[in-house]
Amino acid sequence: MQQLTRIVGRFPVATLLLLLAFLFVAADGLRIIQYPPRTTHIFRQSDCLAYTKTYFRNDLPFLRPATYNLIGKEGRVVSEFPVLYYLSAKICKVVGYHLWVIRGVTFLCYIAGLLYLFGIARMWLRGFLLPAFVVVMLGASPFYFFYAVNFLPNVPAISFSLAGLYHWLRYNDGERMLHLLAGTLFFTLALLLKPTDGGLIPVAFLGAILLTKARMAVSSGVRIRLLVAFVVAGVVMVWWILFVKAFNAESGNNINLQGIYPMWQMGRWEIYETFRFRLLDQGPKCFHSVPMLLLLVGFAFLFLAKWKKMDVLLSNFLLMLVAGAVVYGVLWFKAFMIHDYYQLIFAIPAVFLTIAVLRYFQQFMLSSMPIVKVRVIELVSAGLMIAAIYYNQAIQLDRYSDANIGFDNIQQINEVEPYLRKIGVKPTDIVLSVPDGSPNISLVAYGNPGYSSDLFGKGTYSVQFCKEHGAKYMIVANGTAIHEPAYEPFTKKLIGRYKDIYIYDISD
Repeated sequence: MQQLTRIVGRFPVATLLLLLAFLFVAADGLRIIQYPPRTTHIFRQSDCLAYTKTYFRNDLPFLRPATYNLIGKEGRVVSEFPVLYYLSAKICKVVGYHLWVIRGVTFLCYIAGLLYLFGIARMWLRGFLLPAFVVVMLGASPFYFFYAVNFLPNVPAISFSLAGLYHWLRYNDGERMLHLLAGTLFFTLALLLKPTDGGLIPVAFLGAILLTKARMAVSSGVRIRLLVAFVVAGVVMVWWILFVKAFNAESGNNINLQGIYPMWQMGRWEIYETFRFRLLDQGPKCFHSVPMLLLLVGFAFLFLAKWKKMDVLLSNFLLMLVAGAVVYGVLWFKAFMIHDYYQLIFAIPAVFLTIAVLRYFQQFMLSSMPIVKVRVIELVSAGLMIAAIYYNQAIQLDRYSDANIGFDNIQQINEVEPYLRKIGVKPTDIVLSVPDGSPNISLVAYGNPGYSSDLFGKGTYSVQFCKEHGAKYMIVANGTAIHEPAYEPFTKKLIGRYKDIYIYDISD
């Protein structure tokens, strides 16, 4: 046991990476990382993949992103800063187009964020086990892991924000300008990717240093320079928001939400149902198992009871995180019923609550305990970490099961592109996809620009409309739709069939 402790003490980062590798493999990550978009929020996943695939296929300039849906001019549309999509596309140019590359870029951001979190935790906690427990608290949270091996930018935004916090804390300790610059760069990237997910930590940290007396934790010079650095990051974020607004207006595509989605736009019953569904029904499936959630409740009570003995800067930071999460919750509450990725930032206060309580425990209780009790606590902590990893495994296996695949006939849809090329449908040919109510789920799988028949409502994009806008082919991914009155007159020229997918020439 002592030999193992010495090895871990000498190689803490390597040990943590082994723990995270175990977490990844246990959650079936080796299989998941190769998947196309599927299961929860396949709609949003496909939009993200479409950005990368159009960068890869069309060699688009960085600031001219597009997707496959042509509801705007030439498919051009933008939302978050597309640096990860562009980077993924450039890597694919070197190694070939692989979905594991695209998911892998997001996952590497997740790993980097957890390594930075480990470094943050070690600023307050001694040893390996307790900082590692903090990392697992976040990394094994089922919905955090789900979006870490995915296409969405939310987890990378949080990861960059954790990196920024680490460097700003180091700057506060030693005032080395390199840490100020690095932290500002990471916070800027976080804000550009997702102002909400990436912005909570820097805003809360600045609020904390304003609440904390200078003589106790933060000098006035550091305080001023951090504020100036955040203003710089904020100016870049505002520039991006203005660019997005102008770019989408020019392209005629405003499908991406760019504002708030507040609680006050909801009725009382809708608010109640959202609370009930998200907290009681989906809470353990998203955040953690019930025992881990109860542990966090216990941490909250202990934090309040021992408030005066908690680290001042850390306590103020936690309070600002909670306040920011509450404000965010009100402003985007309407999205919570459907979109669980809007709730990822609620995992952040739990992480720093854990750090604060474990610091108190280590500082005032653990040092006076008999060695036997210390060993028992270490075993319990390790057991909780392993239990969290296997709980995450169960949730991921359920989410990625065929029963929760998320879209009718999606497996065949994701297989059909080589067949389309074989029968003469070129990647530049415009198609109408039937039936599809999303912008890009089927179009990105086909690898063809075009229109989704049911976007914004069933039959919104008719065959005649699409023909007038350049569509040459109609791809029907569900055989029953062939006999619908809106499509049957255009099924005279069948040019190919792949399993239950029918391809018709509608160019005449």
